[in-house]
Amino acid sequence: MTPFLISLSKIIVLCSLVHLIAGHGFVHSVVANGQIYPGWNPFVDPYAITPPRIVRKVLNDGYVSGNDSDLACHHGGDVGTTALANAPSGSQVTFQWEYWPADHQGPVSTYMTSCNGDCSLFSANTARWFKIDADGYDPSNKQWAAAKLIANNFSWVSTIPAGLAPGQYLMRNEMYFTCGGLIDLLIKALSFSIALHSSEPQFYPSCSQLEITGSGTNTPSDSQLVTVQALYASVTFPNIYADSVSFTVPGPPPVTFNGQVGSPATTTPNISSTVAGSLPQTSVPGFSSPGPDNRQCHLGSRKLQRRNSLLRGT
Repeated sequence: MTPFLISLSKIIVLCSLVHLIAGHGFVHSVVANGQIYPGWNPFVDPYAITPPRIVRKVLNDGYVSGNDSDLACHHGGDVGTTALANAPSGSQVTFQWEYWPADHQGPVSTYMTSCNGDCSLFSANTARWFKIDADGYDPSNKQWAAAKLIANNFSWVSTIPAGLAPGQYLMRNEMYFTCGGLIDLLIKALSFSIALHSSEPQFYPSCSQLEITGSGTNTPSDSQLVTVQALYASVTFPNIYADSVSFTVPGPPPVTFNGQVGSPATTTPNISSTVAGSLPQTSVPGFSSPGPDNRQCHLGSRKLQRRNSLLRGT
């Protein structure tokens, strides 16, 4: 085998390893209305006695495929929780991810759906969602939205539409990417007759439950609502490693009420040091935010060590 083919095989193997390495992320906290709400930690919470989380459960930090019935809120996220974050319409919500690999580039989007009453009883898998923000690829600096999230300390800030009617809602923050574009590019360049299919897109959704307050009366129109399954059903995903990427983020435009539209912030917000969210719809005394969670630091370190070990073949 020639050196070039050896290099090609290594690249394909490395790309395939992206699916196997446990180095992804999950939302470990949400900031709403100046309160920090701990998220569901799939590596700690199943084995400990914890208060209800506003972030719905995820079984792990892996991905969900595009044809999975749990595409809306990840595996385990269809079932509701009894906790809610309180936030007025027009306010910002920050999703703090535990980690996100630099090679997992792609769009970031945030959707909402009304729970039509009690979110603890609401199934996410068949819900119809409205977009409040989305960001894809910026050709001016050749940067994906995921790179912005990483640069912003693994956080994404979304704005609840001003004037949105009060009630209980699910808020869905999601990243997704595909590794298959690089394989396609290499195979086409070599003009080989090889039946090597692209890797399917990997979706990483996280759903949080919120009680939206205020005097708003607006709700999205039927044309602004979409199921998650229909959202990506006919999308052609690009080669994320190419410089000439052209990609329109799927879905309807972000909802607009009273001439205002939700949009992600570009800088880290000023977050209060109050932790809340242990019980739903009750006032929880705040306390000083602790320092960095060493378990999370060790978890990230182990993931990086595992990733490097696999890439070295050791």
